[in-house]
Amino acid sequence: MIRYIIITLISIITSLYCFEFYLNYLKNLPSKKKIRIYQNQTGKKFDTRNKIEVFLDLKKNYSNLTSTIVPKWYAIHQKVDLLPLSGLSNSLTLHCNENGYYTLFESDRYGFNNPDDQWDSDNIEFFIVGDSFAMGECVNRPYDFGSVLRTISNKASLNLGYSSNGPNIQYAVMREYLDKRVKNILWMYYEGNDLQDMLDTLDNSKIINNYLDDLKFSQNLKFKQKKLDELNNINIKKQLDYHQERERRKTKYQILRFIRLDKTKDTLKKIIKPEEEKIFNENDYLKFKNVLSLSKTLAKENGSKIHFIYLPSYKRLKGSSSEEENNQKKKVLSIIKDLDISLIDIEAEILLKKIEYLKIFPFGMYGHYNIDGYRIISNIIYDKIIN
Repeated sequence: MIRYIIITLISIITSLYCFEFYLNYLKNLPSKKKIRIYQNQTGKKFDTRNKIEVFLDLKKNYSNLTSTIVPKWYAIHQKVDLLPLSGLSNSLTLHCNENGYYTLFESDRYGFNNPDDQWDSDNIEFFIVGDSFAMGECVNRPYDFGSVLRTISNKASLNLGYSSNGPNIQYAVMREYLDKRVKNILWMYYEGNDLQDMLDTLDNSKIINNYLDDLKFSQNLKFKQKKLDELNNINIKKQLDYHQERERRKTKYQILRFIRLDKTKDTLKKIIKPEEEKIFNENDYLKFKNVLSLSKTLAKENGSKIHFIYLPSYKRLKGSSSEEENNQKKKVLSIIKDLDISLIDIEAEILLKKIEYLKIFPFGMYGHYNIDGYRIISNIIYDKIIN
């Protein structure tokens, strides 16, 4: 009897670890597929180093190398008297890797992803606000939205997008950096997380709320770049040190996680208690409408025209959006219609032009847009506004 119990226990334990191994194998499949595709397409090796390794290697040759730090992090986690809305200025900034290589950009005088001379232009055709998609996540210049629009219009374009920015931070960016030279404001809305990013910062940041509650409030960020850079330098170093230590312990924790059957336990938890989809209520949409209304008023007072660019997620273009996600889009577009804001629905344009959605994402897989994606969408935006 004891023998059978021991055999059964060994069988169960062996099966659990085999399943844990299988789950780890599944997790790595997308990466292996990307590596294979990239090598076949370019003849180059996919850069599989982690960001810390790349940073330390590049730092040997570039003394002004830095990394990104998002405004949302300050808004949620830091009780600061001065809240940056961009990264470190005039610095070579290491960004991300979704297309086989790590991207870098030279930040401008205010810490955004632009050639610095764009700020000296007499007229600015496009002024972009938004999150990582607006920023041009994981492609180099000149392939981000700002650069492509700059090229096809042959006019000045300022990209003030930054990763994780929600609608309220976008409005704050407009309040701080918008001026009379701007003709078109491109308000880029990514349906995957913008509403949640807005609510996160509304609940946690007094400074961001000040922009909404007091129309005269300003941090005068254009005149405080030295202080902003000092603050960003301190916190970027802290984050890099943290991630460097985490990478140092990575192998140890990977083994520990495997021994603890972490992936198996997580899978069982999801089966027993599936994660509930976030459902936004009417009050959430009213907050969003308020931000958009304030933004429209600011644009009008500035003599600029605001265009709402609805950026679709991979799930939507794949045709796998949930009922709640479809409802969110209907609600958002209804608000835009009520406010009489110019709308460019990128999903509708992609369907109209019969563009294969897999072409605009890295290796046809989930992520930010690739070079083709930014180019195609930029041309859609330009044609809709100019024509």
